[in-house]
Amino acid sequence: MYKRSVLVALLNTALHCGLFAGPNVTFVLNNNPMSWTQAQNYCREHHTDLASVRNMAENQRVKELVPLGQFVWIGLFRDSWKWSDGSNSSFRYWQTGEPNNQSGDEACVSTNFDSSGVWEDWSCRARKEFICYSKREWSPMI
Repeated sequence: MYKRSVLVALLNTALHCGLFAGPNVTFVLNNNPMSWTQAQNYCREHHTDLASVRNMAENQRVKELVPLGQFVWIGLFRDSWKWSDGSNSSFRYWQTGEPNNQSGDEACVSTNFDSSGVWEDWSCRARKEFICYSKREWSPMI
């Protein structure tokens, strides 16, 4: 039997473009553009948080949700490059020349799915679609 958090995430998928369930987390694409902070708040209210992409396999799972050529927020931000949930980032998949802080306020990370799913730093005020995640939790059947 599913715990409530996973059930709610599954019920909310009608509002989203895509859903990908893996062994530990479910990634959900929300195609309503928001700033990074608005997206973070939305994910925390309706799921767990903005997506933490911890390895190439998870990056590929996220890539499979996102239409070709689309940029989406993930949960990485420039505070020693931490994830939105406060955990450290050991995996990063930067576009060549990134992060570059080109505009001087590029503290949030968007994935670039026009090719291989590489990451770029952007102004957190930009409005983009985004990826949330929900932890998969299971309750034993009684």
